[in-house]
Parts: sequence; C-alpha cells; structure tokens
Amino acid sequence: MGSTSIGKRFKRVLRSPRLLLISAILVVLSMTLLFANKGLWRHLSLRHDVAVRTSQLTKLQSDEVSVSQKIALLRLEDANTIERIARERYNMKRPGETIYRW
Repeated sequence: MGSTSIGKRFKRVLRSPRLLLISAILVVLSMTLLFANKGLWRHLSLRHDVAVRTSQLTKLQSDEVSVSQKIALLRLEDANTIERIARERYNMKRPGETIYRW
C-alpha cells in the first residue's frame, strides 16, 4: 500500500512542470548543502580533523611538560651524573676514548 502511494505521487510530480521544477531545485539545493566545498559533509570532516589535532596537541603539551621537568632535574644535578647518563643512554664518549661492548 505504501509503495503504490509513493508511485502515484512520483507520477504526479513528473506530470506537473511546476512540481518537477520545485523538486529539481530542492534536490540541487540539498546536494549543494551536503556535498559542496563548504557543505555539511566538509564541515563534519573538518570538525573531525580539529578534534584529532586537538588531542595530538594535548599529548604533545604533556610530553613537553615532562621533558621540561627532566631538563630542570638535569640542570640541578652535578656534571658527573649528566656524564654518566650521556654515556649509558646515548653511548657518548670523550675524545680519544674507546668503548668496549660485550
């Protein structure tokens, strides 16, 4: 029963030029609203990108705070501790030294 009613309405729209014109304008406007350069689809995509970038920014800011705290701690420590950390973590050596690994 529902499909015949829709079919009758569709046939009536096709027979009337005014209804056909209005329907065409509505279709074009809705497609433009959804898929144009500044349409709804693009807007939703950009909002998603902003959310992703915001979460990345938050993570990077927390990483920056962590690194800044480590730098502050290293500045408070003596030169021997810094040298030990550089040798252990980053395999650094003094000029002329030879490092042996097993």
